[in-house]
Amino acid sequence: MPMGALAQDGGRNARWYLGGYGQEITVWDEASESVVDHIPVKHAIPVRLQLSRDRAKLYVQDATYERVEIIDLASKRSLDEFGLSEGRTKVWINAFDVHPSEDWAALLVKSYTKERDRYEISGPVILRYDLRAKQVTDTIPWPDDEQREFASFRFSPEGDVLYVFTEDLIALDSEDFSEVDRWEISEPLEPGLGPMSLPFGRGPYQEKDGIYTGLFRVTDPVQDRRLMGIATVDLAERRVDFFTLGPSEGVGFELAPDGTKAYGLRSEIGLYELWRFDLSGRRVAGRVAFRGRPRMALMPSADGTRLFIYNAGNTIDVYDERTFEHLRTFEFDTDMTSVVVVPDPERPPGP
Repeated sequence: MPMGALAQDGGRNARWYLGGYGQEITVWDEASESVVDHIPVKHAIPVRLQLSRDRAKLYVQDATYERVEIIDLASKRSLDEFGLSEGRTKVWINAFDVHPSEDWAALLVKSYTKERDRYEISGPVILRYDLRAKQVTDTIPWPDDEQREFASFRFSPEGDVLYVFTEDLIALDSEDFSEVDRWEISEPLEPGLGPMSLPFGRGPYQEKDGIYTGLFRVTDPVQDRRLMGIATVDLAERRVDFFTLGPSEGVGFELAPDGTKAYGLRSEIGLYELWRFDLSGRRVAGRVAFRGRPRMALMPSADGTRLFIYNAGNTIDVYDERTFEHLRTFEFDTDMTSVVVVPDPERPPGP
């Protein structure tokens, strides 16, 4: 478990905030590859971490899915928490996103009320939750009045639009929740294509808010085969730039800090591979077999010199970005449940 400081050629760094099977957030520093802090939380086993848009706060959801705590990263203090459970009724927050003003949040919830002989289940419903008053102020209608079991949310950078991700992408006015646009992503983007699964990841190195780059997969109806490629999606402009790479394979995708390349993991029992994608050349630039594990996630370092493989355990494996050579392994005291990476922690957000 090396602890010595490592040179950062580009002068860039990142901090990792890791939830685990305890009652704290562990802070890991990329430059020194060491634990530099611990942030206590009110409830054990933080399972979902979400960063605020200004990168100043962390929204921490516990293992019950009933409570979300708000942590100030600079002071490492708990500012507040919110939840809707009361008495015999447990309310699970299955998805949420916070408005850029941080005055309110959109919540997808489902409630479970314990009666003497049964549980009464209601929902799921979408709620507008006032973070200042700590109360529900509105119910957001389901698009087409069709209740879905699952959905996720994303606010536009200015906060005027709430995007609801279901089988299609539906844009709602964030004031009155009327539908202002709809992107039928369940339908082919072009004649002759099958439905395309577009990427909307929350990686730390996406170019900017509202633009996402990642893998997509599509069925060629003529050849009856699955293909994969890379798409860049501009939500505001409703534009997709994409290219295919070849037959679909079970590989992931994580964008590099400079945006010119990306990396992926293929994880199948007996077949573990590291991939490099050349986005400028629109090709797979390399892939190499390595000793992996059944559940993995990958993150490039902020300075672009290393690749980190983590998840489903208490270790981070460090690889050389250029050669894919394993360099060392860092070990934590507990298994991790959720990770948020914050690039350039000393810099303000923005260009």
